[in-house]
Amino acid sequence: MTGKKIPKEDSKKIVVVGDLSFDWFEVLAPPDSLASDKNEECLNWQNFPHVGRMVKMGGAPLLAEFLLAAGAVQVIYPQFENAGGIPSENYLHSYAKLEKFPRSIGKRSGKDAVYRIKEFHGYSGPISGKPAFIPLKNDDPAADAVVLFDEGNGFRHIPSEWPKAIKGRNKPLVILKMSCPLFEGKLWELILKKHAERTVLILDSDDLREMGVKISRRLSWERTAKDFVWQMASNPQLLPVNSCAQIVVRFGLEGAILHTRRRGEVESRLFFDPILGEDGYFEEYPGLMCGVDAAFAASIAGAIAEKGLAGMEQGTRSGLLSCRKLWQMGFGQNPSQLDYPVSEIFKRSPEEKKSIADVVIPNPTVTEPADPEYWCILDDLCLTGLEDVAYNFVIEGRDAALDRIPVGQFRFLRSYDRSEIESFRSIKNLVTEYLDSPSISRPLSIAVFGAPGSGKSFGVTEVAESVAPGKLKKLEFNLSQFHSTDDLVDAFHIVRDVALAGKIPIVFFDEFDSDFGGKLGWLKYFLAPMQDGQFRDGEAIHPIGRAIFVFAGGTCFSFSEFTEDKADGDFKSAKGPDFVSRLRGYVDIKGPNPVSETDRLYVVRRAIFLRFLLLKNAKNIFDQKGKCRIDQGVLRAMIKVPLYKHGVRSMQAILEMSLLSGRKRFEQAALPSPKQLKLHVDEEIFSRLVVRDVLLGSAREVIAEAIHEYYRKNNEGKRDIDDPAMAPWDKLLEDFKESNRQQADDIPVKLKAIGCDFVPVVGREPKVMKFAKKEIEIMAEIEHVRFVAERFSQGWSAGRRNAKNKTSPYLVGWEKIPENIKEYDRNAVRPIPEFLAMAGFEIYRLKK
Repeated sequence: MTGKKIPKEDSKKIVVVGDLSFDWFEVLAPPDSLASDKNEECLNWQNFPHVGRMVKMGGAPLLAEFLLAAGAVQVIYPQFENAGGIPSENYLHSYAKLEKFPRSIGKRSGKDAVYRIKEFHGYSGPISGKPAFIPLKNDDPAADAVVLFDEGNGFRHIPSEWPKAIKGRNKPLVILKMSCPLFEGKLWELILKKHAERTVLILDSDDLREMGVKISRRLSWERTAKDFVWQMASNPQLLPVNSCAQIVVRFGLEGAILHTRRRGEVESRLFFDPILGEDGYFEEYPGLMCGVDAAFAASIAGAIAEKGLAGMEQGTRSGLLSCRKLWQMGFGQNPSQLDYPVSEIFKRSPEEKKSIADVVIPNPTVTEPADPEYWCILDDLCLTGLEDVAYNFVIEGRDAALDRIPVGQFRFLRSYDRSEIESFRSIKNLVTEYLDSPSISRPLSIAVFGAPGSGKSFGVTEVAESVAPGKLKKLEFNLSQFHSTDDLVDAFHIVRDVALAGKIPIVFFDEFDSDFGGKLGWLKYFLAPMQDGQFRDGEAIHPIGRAIFVFAGGTCFSFSEFTEDKADGDFKSAKGPDFVSRLRGYVDIKGPNPVSETDRLYVVRRAIFLRFLLLKNAKNIFDQKGKCRIDQGVLRAMIKVPLYKHGVRSMQAILEMSLLSGRKRFEQAALPSPKQLKLHVDEEIFSRLVVRDVLLGSAREVIAEAIHEYYRKNNEGKRDIDDPAMAPWDKLLEDFKESNRQQADDIPVKLKAIGCDFVPVVGREPKVMKFAKKEIEIMAEIEHVRFVAERFSQGWSAGRRNAKNKTSPYLVGWEKIPENIKEYDRNAVRPIPEFLAMAGFEIYRLKK
């Protein structure tokens, strides 16, 4: 155990007690040849692997050790000097085998290897009755906080082992870590009765799932979070839990949800790793570790000891980081000095602190579905416009907003779109389970849908390869090019040959939904191979072997479109329901084009595709730091063009047609001609987007005149007709004209401030949007600041109104000018949509 710290006078006294165990770890070391190296006699036993054993106290004593390392100084907990001498007839003992593992998948060097648990061997304890407990010496009934480590091994049923602080009249803060079976036992009854309003309950998500609480796993953080808050609000099994002050549920080492109830108000906050989904850390750091629950609870207890319940957010974040550090470092590298890295797991680097993001989870608004509004963290955390995020990603390869957004990373495939992430992860889960189940002999069948060029083949291949790199062989067959069933039989033979060679074929049947002797005519020929893993060639029946079948839609762009039961019954007559029943999963891939009017994330998807393609085809336009040198107009057009006619293939074609070879920058002049662009995009809109700022500049005079005419109309009867500012445009003084021009130049600044942008419109009249009152106020203040700066540059100053002396009382801050003067500024910005429409531009909001 760590050495005791000298308590401060104001430090909180914490009692830690609960279930405990004596954990035995066995280590196998290679034979020792040192004796022979020294010309000494080598005893026979030294020629065999060495078996090392160590014992550590687990459970509540381990939690207390971690708590001391986390900074708490007055900790009372059960202690025992000679753990190795405790007989299993009285106390609970656990056994595990340790082995060296790479520190992480990316570091396979032997010098980086650490000891983690290879396998748990089980437990030993009393043959009958409950395990014994170590007496708690110096128990203090006036303790400030109590940590109860309830692992379901008897502590919850024995009041004599509970600390005095929770049995008397004292009202300490209570941190209860509870494992399955949940919400049972005398201890839980006492907590609910006397201490609920000051209790922090720590749970594991798998324990909730085991008791029947339906919370999704490994799909998306949004779905998991919404499932949780809906269950908390609706599941009668969880109603007693809501009486606790705070509830923390840990989801692996990657996430946690802090559920708080204050004065009848409920807030749930999700802490999550944006890069990894639930259980993703285990894949990166192989092996197993114990003590994770203790490290998590110790971090929370330490934060509460420091700040009270106000420290829960800090404690939850710290708890995840502590668990991850413990798992990463394992028991160390030296087999003769193995131990928990107690002194290290509570140290934080700046990078580690940034690895956990957080967001408030919207509370459920209805009682039926858990996720009625399809919540997306990207919309919540992306405070700037998504277009700025997209531009930054192409140029820098990252964006500050995206660093806090869940990302689905599958080898070279990256997605920030929640629906795609969920689909891809569900496919990954299916492939993982299939590859881990060698007894399944028939193929795994998956369907994938999306518009042409959406990246269907690429997406599924990357997901599968991320599970089993190097073990799969990709095969592709386009059924629209098959002339008879003999072609399909030949394809199955090729698949079988790959399987017999020891690899698992991942077989893409492109355009499987094409016509063949009728609508969807190919489906019936796949039923037997999908169900039985066999195909017929003449009179012979051949086994296909283990394979992954991927059916890629060619005529249907989504699964719902494919399964839609049309009135003519074609789907049923083509054996569509039988085919669907043999599928184990599907994914709808959205690609670079918007799939609906409400689809805003397409700009981010395009940015990911564009940077990937530029890195692949034009590395020369990137500097040494990975920054892409691309003209802003070209970037805007690539991201904002309404449609790529052939999806990603069109994006790639435009880059391949551009003059980028040997160039250090993607300039406008490098783009292909309009005739070539027409093959893949609307060339006029694309070209206008490229030169949008130039077009706006050329329309400067038109917009400035419109601004002036609006001013004249708005001030008729209010200003003297001889006022030089009221003169028609052709007779207006040049100073006034220039002022209107500068007001026109400032329009993009004002639009950006309220989260809007503008695009050129071709082939129709521009839509004229109406600003909200709040938007008008923001832009009016910007206009006032611009006007004051303009006046100062012309020699004006603040003072009594005197045009001759160039003084005005309104050349002051926005908050100091009267309402009637503010109205001038408001009137200057209200008609901006009309001004831009006159020049052929349309305004749109970047974020609803």
